[in-house]
Amino acid sequence: MFFKCTAALWTLLGLAAAASRHAPTVALRPGRVTGTTTVLPSSTATVNKFLSIPYAVTPPKRFLPPERLDGYDGPVDATHPAPLCIQQNYAHETPAQVASESEDCLYLSVYAPAGPSCHGKAVMFWIHGGDLTSGTSSVFDGTSMAANQDVVVVIINYRVNAFGFSNAPNLPLESRNVGFLDQHMALDWVQENIAAFGGDPRKVTIFGESSGASSIDRLLTTMGDDDRLPFRAAILQSGQATVSAFPNGDGSAAWRTLVSSLNCTSSSANEQDEFECVQKADALTIRDILHSDSALLDFGPVTDNVTQRATPFSDARHAAKVPLLIGSNGQEGMNLGPSLGITDFEAVTGPTLDMLLALMTGSEELAAQIRPVVDGIQATYPWFNLFQAGAQLYTEVVYQCPAKIVTDASVQEKIPTWRYYFNATIPNLQPVGYPTLGAFHGADLDMVFGTYPTVNATEQQVSLSAFMQTAWATFAKNPKSGPGWKASDGTSGDEVACLGCEGSSGVDMIPVSVIDARCPLYAPLFTALTPYF
Repeated sequence: MFFKCTAALWTLLGLAAAASRHAPTVALRPGRVTGTTTVLPSSTATVNKFLSIPYAVTPPKRFLPPERLDGYDGPVDATHPAPLCIQQNYAHETPAQVASESEDCLYLSVYAPAGPSCHGKAVMFWIHGGDLTSGTSSVFDGTSMAANQDVVVVIINYRVNAFGFSNAPNLPLESRNVGFLDQHMALDWVQENIAAFGGDPRKVTIFGESSGASSIDRLLTTMGDDDRLPFRAAILQSGQATVSAFPNGDGSAAWRTLVSSLNCTSSSANEQDEFECVQKADALTIRDILHSDSALLDFGPVTDNVTQRATPFSDARHAAKVPLLIGSNGQEGMNLGPSLGITDFEAVTGPTLDMLLALMTGSEELAAQIRPVVDGIQATYPWFNLFQAGAQLYTEVVYQCPAKIVTDASVQEKIPTWRYYFNATIPNLQPVGYPTLGAFHGADLDMVFGTYPTVNATEQQVSLSAFMQTAWATFAKNPKSGPGWKASDGTSGDEVACLGCEGSSGVDMIPVSVIDARCPLYAPLFTALTPYF
């Protein structure tokens, strides 16, 4: 409930803010939480930061669904970043963050503008990516968005890899995707508690990137369209779960490998005994096994029709009919270079490319099926080497054309939908040793959050970041009006918003045919029964 502003109320709130500017405290349903404050050099707005609020019982029972947290044992100190959930692969984590890995990780962070609010602010609920094997809330900072856009930002941790998607055969199907159930629990927490931070639980926009975006698509396609939805809009950055070109296993083989590696195999093949043995194993020992056999231990989520539906389905948008902002980056696939340790793109030969295609598709047969498309890409872009052409194919098959499919399906369902295409090459965001990746997978993250390095920042970078952040927040504040450009209409003459194209610091509308010309070639591929990530 939000009270009408009066002079007395403003005075009381002002005194309270002044008294606690160094240690803001909020009273939540489970108890009191204390955070800290910050002011960015580029802003005059003060932001209250609460960096480690438990949203469920933590540590959770290993491999089991999260449990509701009814009360804290005492006041919660939320001034320090939360531990990482146990990781299988590392991406952007610092050594200090890695050292904090723990199963005690079901925390979320809240960034809220300080000061009184007469009306509940829009809430932006972020789900991180990481291929459902890694990732954490602590590598993201919602301060800039909260300060500059006057929104409340929530960033969550959730269990990943074997800890989030164990595929233990003794568990009921609907209890296996505990990483997704963590996300559900965090959304429930926001509904109950976000008003204490000045946010309106009726104005929640869920957004995420990569497997964070595909997690959001799962929320859209498994939750009904009614007044009880814990969100009213969604933003999908470089990811979706509606269609998949390449199969993804259910993780049952990975579970067997883990059981064996921990010497938990039962002589009587008793699944419950094996499960309890793995439950009792040291968490860091499990982590070490995940690291040593990373390629073999693929713990993908299962299709339970509660947190994940089978693919492909073009009617997915009928589940939660909320406004949608969706897009992809121009050179998503160039990330394959650093992830596979390829430093000399010019040296990639035909056999090496065939191997890469087989690796990305999981099938030599599928690789051979799409190999001719690489030749077509090189014919269109004769300056591309084989690696760049293969990376472009990956960009289109995994990210770009699926974004088109989801957009068209949403428009057909009469859901307001806006599509973007981020295509800016930002020099100081290029990975070390890879100065020419372009708009690679994840290059948009620092732009949206406003956390790009200020050293050597270009004029385009500063302006484009401000534009994108404002567009995202504008959409969150009034989803039906969109982010500031024309909505998609699903016709052959449809346009897409090109962000950062040709050095622009804003948006240029371009025909979808400019980027989607090869999508019909990939249509026969989108038959896999599970999301790719």
